[in-house]
Amino acid sequence: MLTDNFFPSDYFTARNAFRVRATAAGQSTHPIAATGPNGEALSIDSAYLGSPAPRQLAVITSGIHGVEGYAGSALQQLWLAEFAGELPADTGVLLVHALNPYGFAHDRRTNEHNVDLNRNALATFPGPANPGYRSLNSWLNPPSPAPRLDDFVWRALPLLLHHGRAALTQAIAAGQYEFPQGLFYGGREREPSLAIFAGLLAAPRFAGVQRVVHLDLHTGLGRYGQYQLLLEEPPATHEFEQLTRGFGAQAVKSDHTAHATHYSAHGILPTLTRHAFPNARTLAATLEFGTLGPTTLLRILRAENRVHHNGARRSDDVTRTRAALREALAPGDPAWRAVVVAGGRRIFAQLRLMLSAA
Repeated sequence: MLTDNFFPSDYFTARNAFRVRATAAGQSTHPIAATGPNGEALSIDSAYLGSPAPRQLAVITSGIHGVEGYAGSALQQLWLAEFAGELPADTGVLLVHALNPYGFAHDRRTNEHNVDLNRNALATFPGPANPGYRSLNSWLNPPSPAPRLDDFVWRALPLLLHHGRAALTQAIAAGQYEFPQGLFYGGREREPSLAIFAGLLAAPRFAGVQRVVHLDLHTGLGRYGQYQLLLEEPPATHEFEQLTRGFGAQAVKSDHTAHATHYSAHGILPTLTRHAFPNARTLAATLEFGTLGPTTLLRILRAENRVHHNGARRSDDVTRTRAALREALAPGDPAWRAVVVAGGRRIFAQLRLMLSAA
C-alpha cells in the first residue's frame, strides 16, 4: 500500500494509484510488449489536465530510469492530489507515468533491451562514438560473474589517476552505442517507450502551444535528499535565466559549469520535447533528488548489470544486487522520502507561479 507521503511499494501499486488519482484528468494507458516479473502486462500511463487547446504546457515525466520511478510516481501523485485544480485558463499539464515500466517493475535502471532510455532520444541512429567508454568497457562490463570480493575499487583507482575525475565521468556517463550489454547503452533505434512519449507530445490539442516547461523526475545524483535542476543550456542563455528566476539560483545547474555531477549526455529525454515544439519557448530540466555519491552508485550499477548478464555465483546474488540498486535509487528511509515530497511540493508551487505569471 502507499505510504503517507505517496511512495508506492512496487510498480503495480504505483500504476494503480496513478490511475485512480488521474481518472478525472483524462487518464490513458499505453501498453508495451515487455512483461513484469510474473508475466504481468506493463504500460506507460498518462494524464492530461487543463485547457483543451493550451497556449502553455507543463510536462512532468517519471520513471525513464525504471527503479527511479518510486520517487517520480510519488511526486506525480502529489501533483494530482494538491496542484491539479489550480491551473490558469490557457494552460495544460501532461503527466507521463513510468516511461520505463519494465525497469520499474523489475527494479532495473534500463529497459527490456538493456537500453538507457535517457540516452535514446536521438534524432538519428547510430549515436555518436564514445572512444573513451570503449577503453573502459572491460572494467565497466566484465564478462564474468562477480567474484566474492568486488574488484571495482582496485580497478577504478588507476583509471581515476590516469584520466582524471571529469574526463572519466564524461566517458562513462555520456552514453554509448557500441556495447548492448554495457552500462549507459543508448540503443540502435528509437525505443517503443520513447515513441509513445513522442506520440503524446504530437496530440492535435497541442498545435497552438507557445511555451513548454518540462520536468523529468530522477533520483541518484547530488547530496542525499537535496534536489537540483540540471539542464543542458549554458548559464548565459535565456532558458537558464528563466529557470533560475523560477526555481532559484541554488537549485539550477548547467552541464556547462563545473559541479559535482558535471557531464554532458547524449539523447536525453527533453530533446524530444524540444523537437516536438520547435516554435515554442521550451524550458526543460532534469529534476534530481540526491541519494548516494556517484562512485557508490556506479559500483552498484556495475554489480547489478554484471549479475543480470553473466549470471551469479550464489543463488541470492540477483535478489541482493537488485535490492541494493533499489535502495540506492529509492531509499526506504522515511526521512529521505519526506524530504523528497517536501522538495517536490516546493518545486510544484514554484512551477505553478511560473505558469500563472506567463
